[in-house]
Amino acid sequence: MSHNRVLIDPSEGKLKVARKVLKLAFPIILSNLLYTVESAFSVILVSGLSASAVAAVGYSSSMLWFIYSLMSLAYTGTSVLVAQRVGAGKDPSPALLWGIILSFLIALPLTFWGKDLVSYLMLTFGASQNVVDLAREYLEPIFLFITVGFITNAIYAGYNGYGDTKTPFKVALLMNVVNISSAYLLIYGKFGFPRLEVAGAGWGIALSEVVGLMFYIYLYAKHRKPFPVKLSLRKDILLQMLRIGTPTAIERGFTSLSFNIFVGLVAQFGDKALAAHQVGLRVESVSFMIGFGMMIASTTLAGQNYGAKNFKGLDYGVKVSAHTTALIMGLIGLLIALFPQYFSLIFTRDKEVISYAVYYLVIVALSQPQMAYASIFSGSLKGMGKTHIPLVINLSSFWFFRIIPSIIFLKLLPSPIILWVFMSIETTLRAIIFYWAYKREIKKNL
Repeated sequence: MSHNRVLIDPSEGKLKVARKVLKLAFPIILSNLLYTVESAFSVILVSGLSASAVAAVGYSSSMLWFIYSLMSLAYTGTSVLVAQRVGAGKDPSPALLWGIILSFLIALPLTFWGKDLVSYLMLTFGASQNVVDLAREYLEPIFLFITVGFITNAIYAGYNGYGDTKTPFKVALLMNVVNISSAYLLIYGKFGFPRLEVAGAGWGIALSEVVGLMFYIYLYAKHRKPFPVKLSLRKDILLQMLRIGTPTAIERGFTSLSFNIFVGLVAQFGDKALAAHQVGLRVESVSFMIGFGMMIASTTLAGQNYGAKNFKGLDYGVKVSAHTTALIMGLIGLLIALFPQYFSLIFTRDKEVISYAVYYLVIVALSQPQMAYASIFSGSLKGMGKTHIPLVINLSSFWFFRIIPSIIFLKLLPSPIILWVFMSIETTLRAIIFYWAYKREIKKNL
């Protein structure tokens, strides 16, 4: 088991540590990139049907993030506890088993009521009845197999916590191929398949989840991967998992709702400003994905070193990760700031949308290194099991430094640029608070 431990020796060179972290993070970044390609393809494939179909799939996909926030209870608990137990040289089985059981129990009610919940939220947030009706067709197969999706995710968390990030990437690649090919066949009824239109996109996702789970089961049956699982359901591990996972689930749920409220503020300035915001987010997502991959890697690194009581190594590893991520994201930010127009042209030809998107990109480009520091210190705190700290920081920062000041200043200067400026300011302040919180926690252990 020990070959997957990512323990950091404080006397190691910084380059060696950076390589260890990048090796962990790279497959996660590629998996996220695949997910982005997959969701983009869902929208591109239905674009041949109608504008309403695009709106239905695009909007319900972003609403699904709110539903998936429930999944982070089992995901975070599994990933952190597996990492800590691997670091401590203990059997990680109970953490993975409880993760799978919790995933199933959380997803079960969603099988029956998930579609109605998302439809209700879409209507409440202003989607038309026509778009909601189409979204229901798309969501039907997704919620039918949501238990499979949640269980697959818990197994993925087990692999990440164990330090094997390559296998989930291979599984994600297979799922991607299944999703895109089956969605294409079923949306348009090619090669004798039934023409299901929007529902076909939903079936693409459902079938890919089933194939993903079957492949994980095959890997376990054939190779005992990620580790031999012994049937052990200890109550103390379940309680630990709930203590670690619940704050993250609450944080994800509230953050996605807060994010939708913030997008609502942008939408006040019309479709062009909203389109520019979406274009800006798509361009920025390349940098964000690297930060997210490095964050998951830092959670594993912090979890394993925390479990091994290697606190000096933990601190050294986290600092090297943070500086490395800030350097990479800073360079991407520089590229975005230098060529915002060219990046915007990938997504739109509308002159007004591009002029807004240029403002968005230059403003957020300046805060990419800060986003890197916020991500790594947040991930490290989670790895140490202190998930309540990111919950408090992320929510209060989003509201006190982003939403509330935006609302106040919009009264004086009604322009979407105000919103983007506060986005950048909030990211910077959040990075400083996370650094302070991380230092305080690590000091207790050093």
